[in-house]
Amino acid sequence: MAAVRLIRIIMLAISVTAAVAPAGAQLVPPPGHRSLNPANDELLNLPPPERTEKLARSVSQWCIGTESFLMGVIGAGPGRGNAYWSLRCADGSEWAVQVDPEAGVTAIDCNTYKDAAPGKECFKQF
Repeated sequence: MAAVRLIRIIMLAISVTAAVAPAGAQLVPPPGHRSLNPANDELLNLPPPERTEKLARSVSQWCIGTESFLMGVIGAGPGRGNAYWSLRCADGSEWAVQVDPEAGVTAIDCNTYKDAAPGKECFKQF
């Protein structure tokens, strides 16, 4: 299980690094274009408490979600379509959650996210 968690952390770090690397990467699709991430659209259509609960279930540790925040959706480059959410749990832990267009989810703690993507922090829009 630890190996799977490590692989997920590495994959998210690579994805975050690739997503933030292109200068001027567009974060949202131009008007009139179809959604880059239908899975994220489903999250956005949920009432905030349900959205937070659903994101909390994606964290591999026990979490009762208390707050969720959409940091952004990557519009260009290798991370195109990936949505990034911040999640706060009742125990005080904070997570960066990546939701890919096929509803695949990867979560890492916010300190690891900050180290993996310099200049990026949980609960801040990019």
